[in-house]
Amino acid sequence: MAVTIDIPEAGAKTIVRTDAEGNAPFSVKAASLSLWSPDSPKLYKVSLSAGEDRLTDEIGFRDIRVDGTRILLNGKAIFLQGANMHAEAPIRGGRVYSDEDVNIIFSYLKELHANFVRLAHYPHDERMERAADRDGILIWSEIPNWQHISFDKPEVYAKDVVMLKEMIRRDRNKASVILWSVSNETPNNPARTKIPY
Repeated sequence: MAVTIDIPEAGAKTIVRTDAEGNAPFSVKAASLSLWSPDSPKLYKVSLSAGEDRLTDEIGFRDIRVDGTRILLNGKAIFLQGANMHAEAPIRGGRVYSDEDVNIIFSYLKELHANFVRLAHYPHDERMERAADRDGILIWSEIPNWQHISFDKPEVYAKDVVMLKEMIRRDRNKASVILWSVSNETPNNPARTKIPY
């Protein structure tokens, strides 16, 4: 099947064919592209179409690397300043579930001049990552491994692997997500620090 990948604003378009498993590896050369950053959270509308089906999303393009103790965003060192937060609606209480909840939280982050937020201790509503992409806030995202997790049990490790893969699969195209965390406040012991399986 032919799949069209189109990023109109970047002057990029390509057509690829899927293989027997439905996969179609591709690369797209953009005529012009602005990299995403907290100072310039540029997002591009990307469309995939195959036959009558069409998928459209907004994504940013950036490069994140580590050099010793420095975090490099698009080749430049960045200092992370921000907050740690749970998915709690600050005014009405309860879990964040609406655009209004997310907008309130991100307005607080802007007032703090934050460029970073840790979404503790579990994947938050996808609106959080979308708002971070839009507002230029870098994210630390993590799976719900907390305190007395039994890392020495194969079934716990297997579940952790599944949760991590699911989180990354959902948010891998979010420019804002720069860190994937696998545990929080867990005891420092050999079962935690080595991969037993």
